Amino acid sequence: MASLLAVSGGAAGKGRLSGAGALSCRNLTTLAASRTPKGRDAVQWSLGYLTGRVESGTGADHRAFHGPDGIVVDLVEYCRSHFDAQVADAAASFFRFPAAP
Repeated sequence: MASLLAVSGGAAGKGRLSGAGALSCRNLTTLAASRTPKGRDAVQWSLGYLTGRVESGTGADHRAFHGPDGIVVDLVEYCRSHFDAQVADAAASFFRFPAAP
């Protein structure tokens, strides 16, 4: 079961996380890494985050999801470019995209 998100004080808009969402993207830079224990935790946490955000209505505007495998590919791609980010940042990136013209 994915770890729960714990938010405490921090910079505006950026809480402090615990659990798999707080893992460094350095743990998820290849598809092989997504199959390690930390990688699996990161993927499971991300899938839960995405589901929760969409189901709650706070993530209505997001780029397309291409099934679990496609989501993993997108997470890995984000983490390759953002080593110092957290897994939570990679998951949140699905909701940050340029607006359609």
